[in-house]
Amino acid sequence: MNRREAIKKTGLALGFAATSPLLMHLIQSCESKKPLGWKPQFFDEKQALLVAALANQILPKTDTPGALDVGVDVFVDKMVAEVYSEKEQKQFLKGLEEIEKNSESKNGKIFTDLESKVQYDFLYGLENEVKHLSFDSDPKEKPFFLMLKELVLLGYFTSEEIMTKHLDYQPVPGQLLGCEPMKANQKLRVGNYF
Repeated sequence: MNRREAIKKTGLALGFAATSPLLMHLIQSCESKKPLGWKPQFFDEKQALLVAALANQILPKTDTPGALDVGVDVFVDKMVAEVYSEKEQKQFLKGLEEIEKNSESKNGKIFTDLESKVQYDFLYGLENEVKHLSFDSDPKEKPFFLMLKELVLLGYFTSEEIMTKHLDYQPVPGQLLGCEPMKANQKLRVGNYF
């Protein structure tokens, strides 16, 4: 056998091995989970991934950016770390733990390992449980899902991307025109315009 034939046969053998379904399955199963891309201040990495998955289901990307596109998961981490009291922090962490336990008991997997549709159905069930409650509820009475949803919406609608590019942001107080008629295709006005 000459050198050219040996290289050709080795290449074929390696090509076959690389495309083998079993080998591809092994390679895929060795991949680690998607990294966060940021360092959590309060949560551990598993909790931060859960918060990201929950935020993504609450406000997914459509023709406008989703919650993760504007860094809502980072915002939630920062708010819980710097604004929430120790009691509220414990309540939040307990809520994350309960989400995982409930997901595992109902679906056989933790929330972050579920398919998107199953995640949606799971959260829809939680939403139905808290529909009668108000965002103005006392924090000690507020269920975890309501606390999370409140933070996700706050982070999303106060993000620079959403405020300046998708809403009619008025950064400086201007003239107050009461009962001004809306124009066709006018965006919702937000900001300090009073």
